[in-house]
Amino acid sequence: MINFEEELKRFQPIPEVNQAEQAIYNNDLKDISDIVQVVTAEIKSNAMGTSNPVTGRIG
Repeated sequence: MINFEEELKRFQPIPEVNQAEQAIYNNDLKDISDIVQVVTAEIKSNAMGTSNPVTGRIG
């Protein structure tokens, strides 16, 4: 039988995994919902003739 308490005592985190985790969390990646919002704002601003596609406002 596996003694989980003993296994947890021997656990050593892998440095590469920690580095990859930090790189992923620190990188501000866009997901599909962010892309859809930007594209929708651009379409709306082109239809309304505004100069700022992100906010949909002039200025």
